[in-house]
Amino acid sequence: MAKYISLVTNDGTELINADQILYSETDSSTKARIHLGDGAHHIEVTGTDLTSGFAEAINDALESAASTASSSSTTIPVLLPGGMTVTGLAVSQFV
Repeated sequence: MAKYISLVTNDGTELINADQILYSETDSSTKARIHLGDGAHHIEVTGTDLTSGFAEAINDALESAASTASSSSTTIPVLLPGGMTVTGLAVSQFV
């Protein structure tokens, strides 16, 4: 069944299909990217203090999702380090 990770943003809780995530990287303290499986798209992440472990928090949630056996949909929350916030997500295409 489908496995999702959830991120709390200023717009509420957002779900991302864990099977569609290739990897995450942090560009700066206010910008990060979650690269998606098709290689042509990514999720642009905006927030604060993202260099303090954002990519690691995404990877931890993905590992938890991968190791969870379930016959129904599963959602794993991304546990952000203290002081870090995600203000928004936007899907973008690489140009």
